Amino acid sequence: AWSILTYWTSETMVQLTEQIVRGKTRLDRLDEVRNLNLWGQDLDDVSVLAKMTNVEVLSLSVNRINTLRDFRHCLKLQELYLRKNEIADVAEVQFLMPLKELKVLWLCDNPMADHPYYRQIVARALPLVEKLDNQEITPQERDQAMRNPEVAKYLAVPLDPNSARPPSRAIPSPRSPTVGTPSYSSPPPAAERAGSASAGPGQRRKNILYAVMALVAELDEDDLIYVKREIEQRLGNMGR
Repeated sequence: AWSILTYWTSETMVQLTEQIVRGKTRLDRLDEVRNLNLWGQDLDDVSVLAKMTNVEVLSLSVNRINTLRDFRHCLKLQELYLRKNEIADVAEVQFLMPLKELKVLWLCDNPMADHPYYRQIVARALPLVEKLDNQEITPQERDQAMRNPEVAKYLAVPLDPNSARPPSRAIPSPRSPTVGTPSYSSPPPAAERAGSASAGPGQRRKNILYAVMALVAELDEDDLIYVKREIEQRLGNMGR
């Protein structure tokens, strides 16, 4: 079962709450969470991560997160997936420097990834990260990052985690308060049919399956990785 997110106005931040995490993971204590996948939920406030000190895998792609500061508390984090968010300042990778167990990092399709020295800055700031955006950081690439004086400039001044947060982009229009699937600007016809109230339980289940298959056909390889992770987590919860 999915929890509820409430949208007060078009300017309101969409916050990841303890209730949502508990509903998703079926765990009472946030420090027990090891894996969390909330892909495509329009989240832009994830400050609750400060209480998830033992989380190892975070999949928060396709949201509206615009800062990395909240991830600095997740000292056990090994894999972080943040594709298609709104992180603009490449220097924010400094907030990930305390994460000594982080090996896999995805930040592509954020504005920061358009910076000409993006990969070099990440390679220099996070020497223990082995793979960035599904591509290994080679020794040659890391050596170039260490030798490039332009890269050093972006890491020379430590960022203050208590400074004002970057402003969030307003949500274009009010959303339904129930969050259960990733947000799509125009759902495919199959997805619309899946929620038809006139169909019986058996037919609705079939329609949902058809909708899922239709959506899967639209996903690229990167997105399918997140779908696979979500399915594995769901099956694990059902087996408890």
